[in-house]
Amino acid sequence: MAIIHIIYHSDRGHTERLAEAIAQGVDGIGGCSSRIIPVEQAAEQHVTSCQGLVLGCPTHMGNVSSAMKKFMDEVLGAVWMKGGIPGVVGSAFTSSGALHGDKEFTLLALQITMFQLGMTLVSLPPMSIPENKELGYSHGVGTSVLGRQPSMMPSEDLEVARQLGRRVAEVAHKLYD
Repeated sequence: MAIIHIIYHSDRGHTERLAEAIAQGVDGIGGCSSRIIPVEQAAEQHVTSCQGLVLGCPTHMGNVSSAMKKFMDEVLGAVWMKGGIPGVVGSAFTSSGALHGDKEFTLLALQITMFQLGMTLVSLPPMSIPENKELGYSHGVGTSVLGRQPSMMPSEDLEVARQLGRRVAEVAHKLYD
């Protein structure tokens, strides 16, 4: 069984909703299961005991949130010092309060860290998923929450998150089956 851990930080619940949708996508693939872990509870064993790792956080000032940065520096830094997690499948997701909000920088910051760990990153081809044609992110999921409550997150954004979960699970299942 391919186990996918989704480690996230959420300020107001929006990023948590994306994590839940990603988990739904993972759990929809036979032979795969997900576990959602708030970054405040995430530890080294969560990173080293999975076949897939998806990281997500809100975009703060064009970068990862401070809680995610602390996790990256402390926990992922320790994993890196021990040789990383080569081959573990990964991807990223974020939300921001503005239409643009520099979400791409956050996705890239998360992915650069994953590359440092030797992970195998997967993407979402934007033209193959109808809901992603408007969002246009191929390197993860990014959504704009712009004054919305978490319960008002667009269904298209949640569907793209589910697709990302499916994609990570399918690749992890192929690599580890």
